[in-house]
Amino acid sequence: MALARRINSEAMRTFLKSQSQEEITSWNEHNELRAEEEYNKFEASYLKHECYLCGKPLKTTISRTEPCVHWILRQCKFKKNDFPLLFPRFGYTQIAAFTRWCANQEKLLGAINDLTSQKAERKIFEYTVKWKNIEWTFDCAKNDYTGHNGTQTDFPHYHFQMRIDGKPFINFSDFHIPLSEEDLFHIDLSMSMPDLFQHNFGPFGAGIQAAADADLIKLIQETETSSEEEAAFRFQTIISGKDGHRIQGEDLLQLVKQSQASGETLASLAHKNFSDKAEICTIISPSDNLPKIARRTERKRR
Repeated sequence: MALARRINSEAMRTFLKSQSQEEITSWNEHNELRAEEEYNKFEASYLKHECYLCGKPLKTTISRTEPCVHWILRQCKFKKNDFPLLFPRFGYTQIAAFTRWCANQEKLLGAINDLTSQKAERKIFEYTVKWKNIEWTFDCAKNDYTGHNGTQTDFPHYHFQMRIDGKPFINFSDFHIPLSEEDLFHIDLSMSMPDLFQHNFGPFGAGIQAAADADLIKLIQETETSSEEEAAFRFQTIISGKDGHRIQGEDLLQLVKQSQASGETLASLAHKNFSDKAEICTIISPSDNLPKIARRTERKRR
C-alpha cells in the first residue's frame, strides 16, 4: 500500500504566520462558504431521501462499481464486505462528516458524543454518532496514526465500528482503514500547531463538545425546552434568595407556566427574573440520551 504523504509542519507554520490577518480571514470565509454550500446541497437531498453525492435514492440498489458513502445508512443492501470499496474514494473526514450531518438532521448536537473529557488520552479521536437505529464509532489511537511498525498495518489508519439496533455489523477489528492525504493534512496540522489550526466539522457537523465549548450564558438564553427524548442537555437550576429576599412558591409556579407557554427554559427565565434578588446557579450536563462512546480494546503488540 502506498503511504500517504505527510506535511512539513514547520514549513506550514512559517507559511501561515506569513499570512496577513486579512488573508487568513478571507481564506476562512472561503472555506466556510464552501462548507455551507455543500451542506445545503446535502440537506436538500436528505429531505428528499436522496444522496447529494450520487443523486440516487438512499434506498436504491447499490452498485459496487460506483461506491457511495450513503451506503452506511443501511437503507440499501449494504454488507460488511462492501465497506472497503469506500476507502479509495472517501477518507475519514468525508465519511465522518456525512454521519454527523445525518445525525444532526435527527437530533441537533445530542446524537454525537465527542466529549474530549470522555476521550482516552492515547486517542487522536474517539467518538460515537447515533442516527435512528444505527451507531457509528470512529477511533484512532496514536499508534494507529503512526502505523504499527513491522506489521502489515504499518501505515496511518483508523478503526470503525457500526451497530444496528445494538447488534454488531462492523467491528473495530474488521478493518484498518487508511487515513487519506487530506485526513493526514488536517490531523497533522491540528496536532502540530493547535494555536493556528483546528480540525473540526464546523457548525453543521458539531457534536456535544461544541455545546461544552460554547458561551454558557448564551447557551442558557438560546436553548428551548423540549421532550426528554429530544433534549441534548439537562439544566438543573438552584435558586437561593439573597439579602433577605425569599423566593415564593407562586413565583416559581409562574415561571413554570411562562416556560410552558413560551418554550423558554426555566434556567433562562430564572436568570432574567430573579438575578437581582437571588443567587442562581445552573448546572448544564448532557442528556441521558447522549450515546455512550463505544470503547475499543487494543491488542498488545510486542
